[in-house]
Amino acid sequence: MTLTKTGQDLHLMKIAFREFYFNYGNKVEEPSKIQNREFGLMSLDGVMKRHLKFSSLGGLFASLILETPSDVFASNALYDFPVLPISEKGWRGADLIFDIDLKDLDLKCRQSHSFRTCLSCSSSYLSGSDESCPKCSSNSFAESILPCDKCIKGLKNEVAKLHSFLTSDIGISSEKIITYFSGNNGFHIHVLDESFNDLNSQARADLAGYIMGIGILAEVIGAWKDTRSDFRVRFPLGGLDYGWRKRISDRLGISITSQKKLSNMIKELGGLEQFRKRVAEITKEMGVRIDSQVTTDVHRVFRMPGTLNGKSGLTKILCADLNSFDPFDESCQISSREVSVKIMLPKMKLRLKGQRFNLTEGVVHVPMFVGVYLISKGLAHAMDSNP
Repeated sequence: MTLTKTGQDLHLMKIAFREFYFNYGNKVEEPSKIQNREFGLMSLDGVMKRHLKFSSLGGLFASLILETPSDVFASNALYDFPVLPISEKGWRGADLIFDIDLKDLDLKCRQSHSFRTCLSCSSSYLSGSDESCPKCSSNSFAESILPCDKCIKGLKNEVAKLHSFLTSDIGISSEKIITYFSGNNGFHIHVLDESFNDLNSQARADLAGYIMGIGILAEVIGAWKDTRSDFRVRFPLGGLDYGWRKRISDRLGISITSQKKLSNMIKELGGLEQFRKRVAEITKEMGVRIDSQVTTDVHRVFRMPGTLNGKSGLTKILCADLNSFDPFDESCQISSREVSVKIMLPKMKLRLKGQRFNLTEGVVHVPMFVGVYLISKGLAHAMDSNP
């Protein structure tokens, strides 16, 4: 569910976003074959306009200043007629893009910095502390996350795993893989190899399933059902030196000469079915936790690099060096001038643009980038005194 922002909230965000595009609009990345892309603009009050076309980045820039959207999207697909309905656009292929989002990672730290805002009385509270609103008992709420450094580390680990799959298993050159911080709670990985653009949704689903480790069977490394006994071990003719065969065998500590060792391992686990469960556990752990629906959708619109994310006020930005990249610093590009906001939580901590903030409930004076960040997440409201 989505929070309704106050008039003051929208006013402050419009000032901040318009100022950003005046200062940084030239850093918005132009997609290839821009005239064949569908564009979408989300207004600050949540109304989406799709099926738009821009023949140049200059035309888009003019709309960013004039309309000041909260979010700017371009299609992964190329079309003959981008402004027409989906069935009439004339699909000409789509970029292969992956999404790794915090919601798909089972991180222990998440519970300590996930918050709910009641849609009935607007009070905010820590997720998990109460099933319903502690003030009005409503079960209707919006949830937001203030990612911590552990969250970013977990996301980076998944990005690194995905890069490994794409290069070693799929054979994509590392120069053709571009990583962006999404501007909120995740990363987008764009594949610039056009040989994948013609893949249909089913082919992309198969690729996503492989990367996630879905449906990888014990037979892959040579454990087979036998009609005369519970199982038999017969290693594949191609060996165990690549793909999931190598990952699983390395984890189990076996090689092509370990037939007896694998047989004993299966027996010790209690038979073939238990071994299959063990293989499933390994593939789930070693697979990449991507959002498969994002990958399989060949008509999706994606946030444009260099634009603001309306859920945070941070920028979708290129991540040139995954290890050193700090999203709380590099993607925080909104003005630092002081604004007044009302904090809705008893207390919270966050780090943005090289500064740490310990905030308590009530009216506080903070840099605009902090105010916009918290307003975007429903954890603060702008005050009348702001410009």
